[in-house]
Amino acid sequence: MTDPPPPGHAPPHQGREARTLLARELPAAPDIDAPTVALMAPVRRVVPAISVCIAVRDRPDLLVKSIRSVLSGTFTDFEVVVVDDGSTVPAQECLAESGLLADERIRLVRRKPAGISAARNTALRVARGRYVTVLDSDDELADEGLARIQEFLTTTRARWIYTDYEEFAGGAARTIRLPSYPSARRMLWSVMTRPRLPFKHSGMSIDRELLLELGGYDEQLPIKVDVELVLRALANGIRPTHLGYPVVRFHRHSGSISRQRFAGLVVWFRLIGRYTRPRIPGLALGVKAVRAASEIGKWLVSSLGR
Repeated sequence: MTDPPPPGHAPPHQGREARTLLARELPAAPDIDAPTVALMAPVRRVVPAISVCIAVRDRPDLLVKSIRSVLSGTFTDFEVVVVDDGSTVPAQECLAESGLLADERIRLVRRKPAGISAARNTALRVARGRYVTVLDSDDELADEGLARIQEFLTTTRARWIYTDYEEFAGGAARTIRLPSYPSARRMLWSVMTRPRLPFKHSGMSIDRELLLELGGYDEQLPIKVDVELVLRALANGIRPTHLGYPVVRFHRHSGSISRQRFAGLVVWFRLIGRYTRPRIPGLALGVKAVRAASEIGKWLVSSLGR
């Protein structure tokens, strides 16, 4: 087996198909029903190193905590791009009440509800940083999170990184250590077969131009959009680099999208069919069986409160 090409380049043997994937264009501009807040009369133009992108709908208190975790960190060369995907009470209200809109590094866009992929693609269009750091609206960054990310990006020259994280559930906390992989192909199979995903999307930092080349997020999928994006990158020989530091504080709760086990199983089957090699008989079916067993097992564990 030959070594994978450097990040950001499709393997030569994939030819036209790989180039087609990399050339995928983002959907048309979103239907935004309010202007970008705090940028209507900008004090100064900035090109930050990192754009922290948060998509949100109806989580005002959690959103405020998430943004404050970014602002309180030791790293300062960033902007925060918040996309309000049609919240019942506009996110602008909770940010104004908390005094966050006075910070010129925070940029808020409100759009009609269209789903998580569309919201994240909107953030991608609005972002100005060289790198995009994804942060879920119910997660928080560690104090040293962005500083560790920037240092790692600078020293390794990686274009896509994923990190360890802290998980909080039932009053207990634990650090989740994620594996590293020698090749994109090895990581692809791990994503499809491991019970626990070998990456966390929240905390991922990606070269913005690379993410645009890949076409952003698939707006045809209702959930598992982070899994599809990673699988698409891996299928094109782009291997994310692992940063062994818990950048994100993940709070597990009943409203987490990640807990929609069975709703996501149908999407998993679509992705497995798309990203397995069809010339190997029965391969996709076997992977689907493994994935189904994993999802059912996780559902049983969560149902028992463990």
